[in-house]
Amino acid sequence: MNRFQGRTVIVTGAGGGIGRAACLRLAAEGARAVCMDVAPSREETASLATERGAGVGGRGAAAPIDVLDAEGVRRAMREAIAAFGPIDGLVNCVGGGLPLSALEIDEAAFERMFDLNVKSVYRCCWALLPHMRDRRSGRIVNFSSVAGRSASVLQGPHYSSSKAAVIGLTRHLAREFGPCNINVNAVAPGVILTPRIAAQMTPEQRERAEAATPLRRLGAPEDVAGVVAFLLSDDARHVTGVTVDVNGGFFLG
Repeated sequence: MNRFQGRTVIVTGAGGGIGRAACLRLAAEGARAVCMDVAPSREETASLATERGAGVGGRGAAAPIDVLDAEGVRRAMREAIAAFGPIDGLVNCVGGGLPLSALEIDEAAFERMFDLNVKSVYRCCWALLPHMRDRRSGRIVNFSSVAGRSASVLQGPHYSSSKAAVIGLTRHLAREFGPCNINVNAVAPGVILTPRIAAQMTPEQRERAEAATPLRRLGAPEDVAGVVAFLLSDDARHVTGVTVDVNGGFFLG
């Protein structure tokens, strides 16, 4: 497929895991994938995207971003527009969690989790929405989690709460900016075997998670990247305000 020829998509959290897989998938389908991460050294992501997309005209570029810095986010998005032209899509993939119980979390930890998982999405969307509104065109995909649909298996309640908030934010933006021809959706991955998650899980936890999943396997980053590509494509032009579960049937809500 060559669904993204001539389109530019920004992916945050692109240095590894699902974000990296999304960049590679988009470039493979012809996009210019702007791979943003906190470390400028993640240039490897861009080179891989370029290599993977070379056959269909896709390209990759890397740029630093700190999603916890509001002014830094606005600056990064302005620079991306200046360097690459109109931005057609945004994938807010930055996020993370901590395996803490409710009574182990203090107020500061709760605020840090919301800063990383919710306010980062808010900052990136608000930095690009005026640009998309003026063009009357845009696609945004935000990252929630099965934890935001049900409860977390590996992370704490502050993580589950923050991921539920992403779903609410996504719905509101979809309603408000739909008249501007901007689609806003979310994905809610289950247990995906990124290097970070694989390192957290014991063999027993992995066995239990696989047994609780109807497809009897845990997801790979590429499984989520395919859904992200669909939501950014014209195949999903009449889809907005939804959260797509990518969990092998682990949560059937």
